[in-house]
Amino acid sequence: MSANRPKKSPSNNALVHGLYAKDLLLPWDSKEDFERLHNDLNTEFSPRGRAEEEAVLDLALLHWQKRTMWRIRPTAALTDPFTYDIVQTGRKSWSGIRKRLRSAARDHRTLQGMADANHAEMLAQVGRLQKKLEAASSEQETKLIEGKIDAIHRTVGAHVLPLAQALAQVPNAEKAFDKANGPENLERVMHLESILDARIAKVLARLVGLKEFKRTPAGAATRSITVSTNQLSTTGNTLTK
Repeated sequence: MSANRPKKSPSNNALVHGLYAKDLLLPWDSKEDFERLHNDLNTEFSPRGRAEEEAVLDLALLHWQKRTMWRIRPTAALTDPFTYDIVQTGRKSWSGIRKRLRSAARDHRTLQGMADANHAEMLAQVGRLQKKLEAASSEQETKLIEGKIDAIHRTVGAHVLPLAQALAQVPNAEKAFDKANGPENLERVMHLESILDARIAKVLARLVGLKEFKRTPAGAATRSITVSTNQLSTTGNTLTK
């Protein structure tokens, strides 16, 4: 009867003592990739006994978490609505990207571009009026020009500058680019990586310690007792059947 049973695929086999990949991963994680990682580590460390098998599984999980952590950074950048604008620059260097983004922000079709153009035009008007003021031939003409200049300054102070300050606080593509490549973002990722590396080192030390213990007389005796117990259990199961 057993010869006619269909063979289980690797994805249906228990990784370690009843645990399956589906029990350890998120629904969108690749179970096949995780099992491949686990199998590679099993091949590399050749665990013998439950304690070593558990240690290798811990290693697989930690390495998987490390991979996931590094995926978080590009995923977070791609979810930003301004990432499309960054990609559209078609540039690979930081200076090239930043130059294109600033050029696009100053475009007359954008709110920032309109505000900048309006401010520039008012400054140009003030420059032209000052030249007229220097050439004014009467007190009445001088007062008229000074009134116009004063009105422009009031408009800039009351409306143009506040708008420019408000726009400076609004999210944009250049800020999204700086955030994705900022030291705070990288520092957070590297801090998490150092924590995972420390845990990986501890598990490796545990695995090495287990293997070294089994080379000692006490470890050899323990292993001999375990093997004998397993043989008795197998014999008992066979007799029961």
